[in-house]
Amino acid sequence: MKLKKLKLLASVFIISLLSSMAFNKAMAEEKNPFRTFDTYKGIGYEQAYRPAFHFTSIKNWINDPNGLMYYDGEYHLFFQHNPLGTGWGNMTWGHAVSTDLVHWKQLAHAITPYGKGYVFSGTGVVDHNNSLGKQIGNTKTLVLMYSYAVDARKGFGILTPPKETKYYQGLAYSTDRGRTFKLLNDGAPVIPFQGRNVDPKGTERDPKLFWHEGSKKWVTLLWLGESSGGKVRIFSSDDLQKWKFESDIVRPWAHECFDLFELPVLDADGNLPNNPQKKWLIYDGSFDYEIGSFDGKKFKSEQALKNHKLGHWNAAQTFNNSPDGRRIIVGWLKKSDFWRKKMPFTEQLSFPAIMQIRRTPEGIRLYRWPVKEIEKLYGKQWRLPRGCSISVANEELKNIDKECLDMSIEFTPGKDKDLELNIRGSKLSFNATKNTIHFISKSNLSKKSTWDAKSVEEKKDRKNHRFKYDQYVMNDALNNKGTVKLRILVDRGSFEIFLNDGITVLTHSELHDLDNRSISFSGGSTLINSMKIHEVKSSWKTSAQK
Repeated sequence: MKLKKLKLLASVFIISLLSSMAFNKAMAEEKNPFRTFDTYKGIGYEQAYRPAFHFTSIKNWINDPNGLMYYDGEYHLFFQHNPLGTGWGNMTWGHAVSTDLVHWKQLAHAITPYGKGYVFSGTGVVDHNNSLGKQIGNTKTLVLMYSYAVDARKGFGILTPPKETKYYQGLAYSTDRGRTFKLLNDGAPVIPFQGRNVDPKGTERDPKLFWHEGSKKWVTLLWLGESSGGKVRIFSSDDLQKWKFESDIVRPWAHECFDLFELPVLDADGNLPNNPQKKWLIYDGSFDYEIGSFDGKKFKSEQALKNHKLGHWNAAQTFNNSPDGRRIIVGWLKKSDFWRKKMPFTEQLSFPAIMQIRRTPEGIRLYRWPVKEIEKLYGKQWRLPRGCSISVANEELKNIDKECLDMSIEFTPGKDKDLELNIRGSKLSFNATKNTIHFISKSNLSKKSTWDAKSVEEKKDRKNHRFKYDQYVMNDALNNKGTVKLRILVDRGSFEIFLNDGITVLTHSELHDLDNRSISFSGGSTLINSMKIHEVKSSWKTSAQK
């Protein structure tokens, strides 16, 4: 009898304990201060400065794109996100999905801070062979690898700062097509802290995870931190949990947010030859890049370092598992200060672009070009007469009064014939003598005017550094056909300028004057071979997200 009572009491105790644990867990989740997505649902997309076709969060801050992947008809875009305000901090993984790369639906925050750390950048993959062992039915598991940032420096967010900085890499996974995510082993490390002998600051981060078909293994690249001397460590795994060290890459230029993937080598015109050679491309957050080979363990560079960044662009990442063989890249379009216009959001991402490598007289070079899906947003179209003069072009351009545009221009400059294109007060000019394209935005023209008016003595005074301005130069403007080709995406808060099929790309954040939609040419007598302009309509719903 006593034994039965003891068993009964034990059962009651266990049930009570489990109930209490479940209740406490539910309460903890309910009180999670970073689970703020419910407050987003009353905000629409009709704000005056909301970009029409560049991704922004419904509200609050975003920066690095994370975890880009495609599965079951959806592109998944995760991003560094502050769910508590329009400034950087409280790093969480925001989440949005799209079926076409232009119309996005934002979902609940995927991973939020826990313990004493925040969720920094990382990658996402489709676990196609159930390496993690979490698959339910026929739905593949989506796996995110992120940096768990335990950082003692001030200003990271609302959590109590730890005593020391010590990052590691964790995993989260979803068995319901990315609608909810669970931390693997409660967020414990799968790649532990590598030690202060590697990075005295302890800031190793931004894992790049992908499947390497040649070795039939998962591979992760890990930047070893701010004081590592430019080290990137390569690991391999069979199960996504136990990781084996393979090699280190040491590059003095190496800084955060690495990516590594294979591309076919196209000819100079962008055509795919028969039996194309393939090469691996590696780059960092500042878009320094090398081209070479990779065997699943070591990367070997085969040509000199190059750079493909110009303007306000950083920490780009490409989609894993894209269904059509394209390698699609999205970056953080920095300095998008929408908060200055009292918008509920700030910062934006670049428009998705395909990446190619082509043979050129200077070696294999990288190209970027906007994805064709932008055509889904096209509205009215204008086409200028072929071979028209500047004066004829300006008469035609007076009839265009649209906010957001996709413009394509080609011209054949004569010797010593300069050309300037004015877009809403920002100036894009061709210098025939130097064979360069120069760009300076309207806001920077204002700074330039102020700076130029300063005396030599004032310019020497470092306190006046705030009067400096950004202006950009795109070299080798003439292509191999002796023409200059430009494609310009104009949104409410940015320019993206692609020179000669995208061999050089400039991105620039610029909050346009909403009352100025003017476009005009000036200078020189160059004839415009062709120019077509498409209105780009908003990709967003005009009412609050439901």
